[in-house]
Amino acid sequence: MENGKLRVDRCQPCVKGRSRWTLVSTFFVFVLIFLFACCRQKDDYQLFVIPDTLELHTGDIAFRTGESMVSRSVTSVDTAGVYSHVGMVIWHDHQWCVLHAVPNERATKTEKDSVKMEPIGVFFRSDRAVEGCICRLPLAPGDTLKLLKKGEEIYSRKLLFDKSFDDQDTAAFYCSELVWFLYQQIGLDLTQGRRHRLPFFPPLIFCSDLHSYSGLHEIYHVLLPSKKIEKK
Repeated sequence: MENGKLRVDRCQPCVKGRSRWTLVSTFFVFVLIFLFACCRQKDDYQLFVIPDTLELHTGDIAFRTGESMVSRSVTSVDTAGVYSHVGMVIWHDHQWCVLHAVPNERATKTEKDSVKMEPIGVFFRSDRAVEGCICRLPLAPGDTLKLLKKGEEIYSRKLLFDKSFDDQDTAAFYCSELVWFLYQQIGLDLTQGRRHRLPFFPPLIFCSDLHSYSGLHEIYHVLLPSKKIEKK
């Protein structure tokens, strides 16, 4: 303080030094993030292998959760459950597949987010899932056939992912909406009327709304990437 005026010029070198250090630190943080992202882009994942003892049925429901930002965002708001994604198991093209609607899993840059039919090993691939389960409801053969036909029909229409999250619109689906819709075709409401309400969204169906259906039981639990699988 000189003549009642505060002098700050003597502190300016310290401030500049701290600013440089902040910039350097920020730069290295972004470099580390970039390198981590590059490493994650490699095909260093594991496929889920169906054990010989596991007998799958069309209509089985496959749940999974992963470590992606989308997965963590879903589980952070769906506090009643642990899974962020779901699909229906279906026998397709001579192999067990999962019919599901998913965003941000495009094979090419031009591919649109849509309803997909993927081998179950890919659905539970370790870069997409760290844990999951397969659940089952006791179904009559006629109901299983209806689920098979409806699932194939929906897949053949190449419907897009429902970014509006409107369960009244059957021209597009999000994951839990798709499974809920399929089971409605055989007269079952897997949500039993349950909906979640978030600001700026229509009433939503979460994985927990399906997973908590009375009568649904887990037949297999999947842990990845260690491939440790426990039979129930």
